[in-house]
Amino acid sequence: MSRPARLRMDFVAASGAPPALGILLCAAGAVLALAMGYGFSSALGERNRLDAELGGLAQPRRSADPAQAKVAAEAQAVEQELAVPWTALLASLEEASHDLEGKVALLHVEPDPVKHSVKVTAEVRTLGDGLLYVKRLQQSPVLRFPMLQSHERRKDDPQHPLRIQVDAEWRP
Repeated sequence: MSRPARLRMDFVAASGAPPALGILLCAAGAVLALAMGYGFSSALGERNRLDAELGGLAQPRRSADPAQAKVAAEAQAVEQELAVPWTALLASLEEASHDLEGKVALLHVEPDPVKHSVKVTAEVRTLGDGLLYVKRLQQSPVLRFPMLQSHERRKDDPQHPLRIQVDAEWRP
């Protein structure tokens, strides 16, 4: 028997001249990439120019009239107060006193929108009721770290209620 002829397998393509279509597509891609780069550069320059113009126009004008400055400050304070999430905050305060009806009287709620804190002033019949109210506020998902800051027995009131003040952070 004779030996079979040697089989030679070469998986690398034969190197030869690249096809003309490939060279043409590569050149077209390079030209398009340069055109896109130039268009992006000009658009970026235009945006920077418009930003500079807008920056010159957006400078706040200094008012020489102190009455206008006072009105603007008051308007900003009202805007901050209206931005307070009152619904969630008041619902949380009401839920904490739900089972203590008649024992907790909410007198004053003073939020500080800048510091995300709130001061709650209430009257309770006993110190135990006040501590229970604070404990329930600590379970609120809206308030963080409610702490009893002060308590004072009201001698001028015939029922002698206890006025408590609670400070807490709130999650807007």
